[in-house]
Amino acid sequence: MRSPMVRGLVGSVVVALASLVTSVVPQSSWVASLPITGDLRHSLLGRMVGLTFMVAGLGLMAWAWLAVGRRVMAGERLPLLRMTAYWSAPLLLAPPLFSRDAWSYAAQGALVANGYNPYDVGPGVLSGHIVEAVDPMWMQTPAPYGPLPLAYGGLVAHVTMNPYTLMLAHRLLAVLGIVLIAWAVPRLASACRVDPAFATWLVVLNPMLITHGIGAAHNDVLMIGLACSAFAIALTGRWGTAAVIAGAAAAVKLPGGLVVIAIAAVMSPLAGRLLRFASLAIAGAVSVLTLFTIGALTGVGSGWFGALDVPGLVRSPFSIANLIGMAASGVLGWLGEDTAAAQALQIVRLVGMVAALGLIAVLSLRSSIHYAARAVGIALLVVVVLGPSAHDWYFLWCLPFLAVARPGRKLTMIMTAVSLIFTIAAPLNSSLRGATIPILTTTALVIAAALPLLNHLRTMHPARKPAKVPVTAA
Repeated sequence: MRSPMVRGLVGSVVVALASLVTSVVPQSSWVASLPITGDLRHSLLGRMVGLTFMVAGLGLMAWAWLAVGRRVMAGERLPLLRMTAYWSAPLLLAPPLFSRDAWSYAAQGALVANGYNPYDVGPGVLSGHIVEAVDPMWMQTPAPYGPLPLAYGGLVAHVTMNPYTLMLAHRLLAVLGIVLIAWAVPRLASACRVDPAFATWLVVLNPMLITHGIGAAHNDVLMIGLACSAFAIALTGRWGTAAVIAGAAAAVKLPGGLVVIAIAAVMSPLAGRLLRFASLAIAGAVSVLTLFTIGALTGVGSGWFGALDVPGLVRSPFSIANLIGMAASGVLGWLGEDTAAAQALQIVRLVGMVAALGLIAVLSLRSSIHYAARAVGIALLVVVVLGPSAHDWYFLWCLPFLAVARPGRKLTMIMTAVSLIFTIAAPLNSSLRGATIPILTTTALVIAAALPLLNHLRTMHPARKPAKVPVTAA
């Protein structure tokens, strides 16, 4: 396996096969009754074998990605988009990786098709195969997503109520998101005077995007694709169209609308702060109008604003606000201040969001295009780390914008290392909750796989100004 393309493809095939053992699936699905993998699913030893192969496959993909990056930074011309297609193909029909969210998407689409308002009730009002694999944590919670994926899920659910087919339909949205990212990123990189091949390698071929995007079928990828496309279209002078697309990104998940920061910079690149604020207000108004129009036209409505706190039920360690809030709550509880302890987390989360909004307001006044790209990337990162909820795949939100914003050697190394770690450590997800032996085993496997690759990363020496090599699709 000397060729990185072949190595990455083999890794993706191993991941897809391992998912037949490790992924949570409806008991009625074809995956649960497969002859060999189905038997492995029902024993602890079998699941440990599956997790071992899963981490090994992810390690192969990460190793291949680093090898490709070394050659791209050396100025070699490589078929990056074709590699992305090859590495993605084995995951298209596989069960959802690392997370049960795709099963929630399927159930929420079924809610819409059955006439329920997904912003008022959770999947628990349904019964049968459609809810077999939904995480119990989300059975009674309303949907925190925008009207676009819910309306799409409802349309598909009118055709079939098979949860696996509905999951595959949502995976198609993730594929569309990656296609949009692959179209937009080279154009944004060229506009910001960054090598398009370097940006495509760092973002599009990134195994974190492939596995968390296509593999886990998260709708975040569609949000990112629409946001990147909005920025790229704004660069052609069609800022009105760009603002509408930004509204569509927000109609998937609200943070996608932050791309209006970049659109405003394109509208008035040399203007003072007053005109920049006016441009931001105009672009923002168009995006918000689009957001509410989509809710009205689809019939789903805008009740999701009341459900935006649902993801906060998970006290993610990736959120700084959560870490500080949980620490403060623990200390106050130890001191006997039970009332204050109960309120500490919510107060810290509120302070975190206020701080995030303040920083976003400052970032909105950045001037040049590459600074605007960086401002969007930082704004999205701030929402993740200061917000009430953060998952490992949320860091994909900021990746395309930071990658095209003339990242220096240090930032490039950080983004590469974070992508590598979040790829290999992805099996340490909520489906392992409370399972001590699988958690310890997977942690040991992740450390064993990640350390050699991190050492390999140290020898890559990404250039400050990568050679201008065009991206080829062949």
